[in-house]
Amino acid sequence: MTKEQQQIYESYFDLFASKGWKHYIKTVSEDREKLLITGVYESKSELELGKAQGAIHYLDIILQLEDTIQNMYEEAQKDHENDGNYVRKIEDGE
Repeated sequence: MTKEQQQIYESYFDLFASKGWKHYIKTVSEDREKLLITGVYESKSELELGKAQGAIHYLDIILQLEDTIQNMYEEAQKDHENDGNYVRKIEDGE
């Protein structure tokens, strides 16, 4: 992982730890629940239902962002460790 990538991940982690992010996630979660009721169950047409499902999909992406970034960070760390092990093996003649 490059230094720039590390800084980007640290910026994300700072964001996720902030009160503003926690408040935003709470609001998005509440909006998603309202949309499930009003958008999905009370839709009067297939078009309205499709719009509600699309909106819920994007709200789910926001709600999963923290976990997604954490998983990406862990994978990047593993890849970096594996790259280092590979280089050491080459240098050691293995």
